[in-house]
Amino acid sequence: MSRILQIVGRRAAFTQAGLQNVPVWRPLGGRNGRGAASSAAATEQTTVQDGAARPFDEIPGPRGLPFIGTALDYSPFGRFPIHTKMANSTIERYQTYGKIYREKIGLRDMVFVCDPKDIETVFRSDGRLPERPIPESIATYRRLKNKPLGVALLNGEEWFRLRRSVNKDMMRPKAVGAYATMQDEVSRELVGLIQGVVRKGKTAGQVPDFTKLLYKWGLESLSLVVLGKRLGCLTLDQLPEDSDAQRMIGAVNDFFYSFAKLQMSFPLFRYIRTPGWTTFERAMDTVSSITEKMIGERLEKLRQMEEPPDEADFLTSLLSREDMNLDEAIQMSVDLLQGAIDTTAHTLVFNLYCLAKNPDAQQKLYEEILEVVPPEQPIDDRVLNKMHYLRAVVKETFRMYPTLLSTARTLTRDVVLSGYHVPAKTNVMLAQNVISTLPEYYPEPESYIPERWLRTESSNVQSFSLLPFGYGPRMCIGRRFAEQELYLGLVRIIQNFHVGWDGEDMKQVWRIFNAPDRDTFVFSERKS
Repeated sequence: MSRILQIVGRRAAFTQAGLQNVPVWRPLGGRNGRGAASSAAATEQTTVQDGAARPFDEIPGPRGLPFIGTALDYSPFGRFPIHTKMANSTIERYQTYGKIYREKIGLRDMVFVCDPKDIETVFRSDGRLPERPIPESIATYRRLKNKPLGVALLNGEEWFRLRRSVNKDMMRPKAVGAYATMQDEVSRELVGLIQGVVRKGKTAGQVPDFTKLLYKWGLESLSLVVLGKRLGCLTLDQLPEDSDAQRMIGAVNDFFYSFAKLQMSFPLFRYIRTPGWTTFERAMDTVSSITEKMIGERLEKLRQMEEPPDEADFLTSLLSREDMNLDEAIQMSVDLLQGAIDTTAHTLVFNLYCLAKNPDAQQKLYEEILEVVPPEQPIDDRVLNKMHYLRAVVKETFRMYPTLLSTARTLTRDVVLSGYHVPAKTNVMLAQNVISTLPEYYPEPESYIPERWLRTESSNVQSFSLLPFGYGPRMCIGRRFAEQELYLGLVRIIQNFHVGWDGEDMKQVWRIFNAPDRDTFVFSERKS
């Protein structure tokens, strides 16, 4: 009997409802390979010479109040309300204090850097076990519920063990590319839904609640990858409010809004059950219960098999790993499905908006699609690899409308940043949203120019100036899946529609990841 079936078979029989009645996942077996293996490559060490740098305490920055620091600036009545003007804070702080500043928000003392050379120094100093600040709210929730922290919330050897294991499935281009044709099916179905609305002619080419439709697209696309099944999300009809898909989409939105508030405020939830914590906990409960139910149904099917399936989905592949137990495989799948709903959908909205506002760039992308992708041809990873302008479009959109404002690291050694000694264990925020606005790194920074990312003699983008998924061993683990899904959705929409825009310019709303405040696109079918 295969390892997969052995693992699944060691659990009690699942009901059709899956895991709803199982309060806690119990670890199965040992954890083989913990702490094993050496670093894949030595990283460049950055040392601090005595007297060569200014002291840490001299780093400039805003003065805060005792206990709360500058947290009031991010309150609804402050200078930078977190949902509407969060991005303004790093830009204004840069204009006031320069390329490095220090700020204490609540209990979190952070150094912000706005220089690609400093960002490179931070990443090069990571070493074998890069660290990042752990969101206390999520970690507290998972400990209370007796769930694994998951690879994103771990540091040290435990992080290394899990990350090394899942890298085999998530960071190798060929492994991710194997799912491209399945994800393409979902994107083609999305196009069919848009066509249905446009052809009715009742909305002047607009798709009501377009972003919400993309949430369904994101969940449907990744559930096909993770669970090997369709959920039936892609429908223009309103999903029943009590359906698993609709409840999960709503819960993920509630999660990010409440998570943002908890992250930027004093952690009162340590001591009392605050309204923000109640909303956060309810959202996390809903997401966990629904995804665990879906996973349980998949495991029940595996349990009934005498042999493993010929084509393994992502969950089945995780279960085959000797260095990952069942709980950890399930938590990884939960995290992927939760992340599938809105971050990729919002990034697709930002790309469509940039193309709608820059028709010349949209036409160039359309011409590349015509050349590489015949209308009825399925798209696989080899086709996507031929589309250089597509990648340039996505990079330029990340520059102008970043999904994530900054990347966080906890220094594992002392470094010098902008001439200041910054000690190990300092939390550093890499504010690339500031760098993206500076003409010294991007000529004409207010203009949308995908060509700056093409490999030509005239292109000269500085290294480490744009890293939307991070860099190095701790790069975003879902990067390749997210990029592939984004490319497929963008290609299929531009292949079939000219995308325009109606009304006021779009603005971004911050909730850890950025979201659009409107989606007034106008879709016009292209003539074949």
